[in-house]
Amino acid sequence: MRLEGKRIVVTGGANGLGAEYVRALHAEGAQVVIFDIDPGAAAALGEELGPGCGFEVADVSVPDSVEAAFASAAERMGGLDVLVNNAGVYPHRALEKISHGDWRNVMRVNLDGVFVCTSAALDHLRAAGGGKVVNIVTNLLWVMAPDMAHYIASKSGVLGFTRGAARELASWGITINALAPGANMPPGEFDQAGQERMREIIGYQVIKRPQFACDLTGAMVFLCSSDSDFMSGQVLCIDGGVATH
Repeated sequence: MRLEGKRIVVTGGANGLGAEYVRALHAEGAQVVIFDIDPGAAAALGEELGPGCGFEVADVSVPDSVEAAFASAAERMGGLDVLVNNAGVYPHRALEKISHGDWRNVMRVNLDGVFVCTSAALDHLRAAGGGKVVNIVTNLLWVMAPDMAHYIASKSGVLGFTRGAARELASWGITINALAPGANMPPGEFDQAGQERMREIIGYQVIKRPQFACDLTGAMVFLCSSDSDFMSGQVLCIDGGVATH
């Protein structure tokens, strides 16, 4: 129970890896509030986990929505200790086909959302005497993957924000770090093209198997716990040892 008594917000926590992070944090004793635009999935996860897990409907790129969600979450939990900026979109599109609208939508959610949520969380974290911010980036920052230029650019911005904010946040007792996953094997089965792509990815790894959510949740618990208190402005990359770093 490394997170007993911790009060955590996870953005984009209703589905996918976000939901797995929520399950892991809750299992370690944390109170968790999910911020998501999918109330059905968020409510279902909250019902699955029971007491200590709630949700707020929030669009991470809209300041008014986010500020209202933080006010409600802090009242519900009695404060805030940790923010996990997980919400994101990751469309595949060739560079020549990315419109300005496509570009702005990815930046709006992936990069602007991190700034908006972190800014809205600051007063609550300071009121708690300090805390932690954990941002999700990607191992593609070091891998020249095709059809992901807008996504990689947005996550590069998140890593830059993590580095740039670390010194200022430290003055309030707040650490900020990033977790960079590799290609994750989702529940169920890929179609044939997806399976071929996964085999290609595994070929670049020194650990020759797919990455699963359980490979990442331990790192998330570490970054949210007191075990990472002497760490800030850093990125923890967990991708099976992709050899092209």
